[in-house]
Amino acid sequence: MADQGAPACVTPIDVLATPPGGPRGAGIAIRERRLLGKLVVRGDTRDTDFIDTVQGTVGTAPPTTPNRCVFHDTLAVIWLGPDEWLVVTPPGREEGLLDALAAEGIVVTDVSDQSTVIRLTGPRAREVLAQGCALDLHPRSFRVGSAAQSRIGRIRTTLWQVDAQPGYDLLVSCSFAAWLWAWLTDAGGEFGVRVEAG
Repeated sequence: MADQGAPACVTPIDVLATPPGGPRGAGIAIRERRLLGKLVVRGDTRDTDFIDTVQGTVGTAPPTTPNRCVFHDTLAVIWLGPDEWLVVTPPGREEGLLDALAAEGIVVTDVSDQSTVIRLTGPRAREVLAQGCALDLHPRSFRVGSAAQSRIGRIRTTLWQVDAQPGYDLLVSCSFAAWLWAWLTDAGGEFGVRVEAG
């Protein structure tokens, strides 16, 4: 049980102290998905035991197609390389998954504290990202379930599309999270920005 006297967790974006709000018809909405769990899983997709174990523990098999993401319940599994995936979990769920995967001999590392996730949604989200990202984000090339590692506003980011609105999750190092947040809100200024509570 959490210590009731312990200070609330502070994230890198908290330093901006941006209160929720903004125009209802804003072109983009932005929020930090606070304190998500993040596990890096490594394995060989030719090993059916590995695939079966991950699927049985996480609820879905890791994607084997490059630059793809799969969703199960409240989890996302993002392809990072031929033998590497990122599992993003709700806050607090990572520890149980880490223990369960490790108990089955899966190579897994908890990297939750090294990054945060920014959710960018809205009818102009794609245009905002395109201002600082070299990826082709047109729906014919990048759609729900697409994932990539790229730079946005010069910041190394892993992004995946979560819905057709469009909505994107952007994984960024804690060291650069506030900078990326400021860049996104500045780039979205011409369309209107709504800050949502995380």
